Amino acid sequence: MNIQANTIEELIDSSDHCELFQTLDHWMQDTFPELSRRLIASGTITFIGYGDLKNPADDIYTCLLSLAPQKNNISFYIGGEKNGQPILKSYEEHFAKSNVGKICLRLKNVKKLDFDILEAIVRDSIAWNEAN
Repeated sequence: MNIQANTIEELIDSSDHCELFQTLDHWMQDTFPELSRRLIASGTITFIGYGDLKNPADDIYTCLLSLAPQKNNISFYIGGEKNGQPILKSYEEHFAKSNVGKICLRLKNVKKLDFDILEAIVRDSIAWNEAN
């Protein structure tokens, strides 16, 4: 979803899922302070990027992880692989099938977040990036 925003705070405040978005962003900052945080706006999507890919495929998508507001959810994009599969494949049993894509976790309800599982996913992504 392409929301016009000049700051991360504007992006979060403009989201239809402000509470969830803010909770996830604060959690990322508190749990992974070593990851850089920045607003990224491409022609089709505006999102918060965390961390830096060691080997980015292009000049726009250079972050390891990102949170993006969508109409019906917050998309959590996770870079990396585990056991030759996208990282989320290792965790799909923890989420409804309709909420897990190849690299995208669609989050809808702040009360249903399992931060232990999310932390394991992010740590796997960081480990993959450091190894590559």
